Amino acid sequence: MIKANALVVTTLASSLVLGGGLVGAEVHAHEQRHQHSHEHQHADSEPAEQHHHTTEHNHSQSHDHSHEHSHDHDHHHDDEFTQLGAHVHGEALLTFVLEGNEAILALQTAAYNIVGFEHAPSTDEQQREVQAALSMLSKGSWFELNRDTGCQIEQADASTDLTRPGHQNHGDFYANFTLLCHNPARLQYLDLSLIQLMPALERVQVQWVVNERQGMNTATLREGRIRF
Repeated sequence: MIKANALVVTTLASSLVLGGGLVGAEVHAHEQRHQHSHEHQHADSEPAEQHHHTTEHNHSQSHDHSHEHSHDHDHHHDDEFTQLGAHVHGEALLTFVLEGNEAILALQTAAYNIVGFEHAPSTDEQQREVQAALSMLSKGSWFELNRDTGCQIEQADASTDLTRPGHQNHGDFYANFTLLCHNPARLQYLDLSLIQLMPALERVQVQWVVNERQGMNTATLREGRIRF
C-alpha cells in the first residue's frame, strides 16, 4: 500500500511538472501580449507618474492577498493540531510502533485524567499523588501485548509538566517505553487496563504502526483490547 501510494504521488508530481511547463508557456505568451498592449496604451494616453502609482497599488494588493492566505493556512493548521492533540479531559493518546523486533509505546494524557488537577502540586498530599502516578505509569503494568510475542520492557520512563519549574496549569503526564520482542510475527493485540485504574479517563485513542501496516482504534472501559 505504501509503495502504491508512492507511485501515485510520483505520477502526479510528473504530471504537474509537465502541465506546469505548458501552462507556464501560455502564461508567458499572454503576459508578453498584455505588456505590449499596455505599453502602447501608456504611450498614447497615460502619464508615467500615474502608471507608477498603479503598479505600486497592485503590488500592495498582491502582498495583502498573500498575507491573508498565509494567515488562513496557519489557522487551519492550528485547528488540525488541536483536533489531534492529546490534552483532552477524559481522553488519552497512545502511540505504538513495531519495527522488526523492536517496539516503542508512548502515552500522553491530561494530568486531570490521572490526578484530578493540572496545577503544580501545592500540598504534601498532591505531591504524593503525583509521585504515585509517575511510579504507576513507569512500571507499565497497565498494558500488555499477547504473551507469545515474548515482548519485554527494555527502557521505561514517566514524567509530568506538573513538576516543572514555573508550571501553572494545563499539564500533561507522559510515559515512554522501549520493548524487545522475541516473536514479533505473533503480535495480535494490545490490552489496556489504564482506564480501569483512572476513573476520570474514559477512552484512549491508539494510533499504531506494525511493520508496513497501520491503523487507529479506541480503547474504552468496555473494550480495552486493541487488535492489530
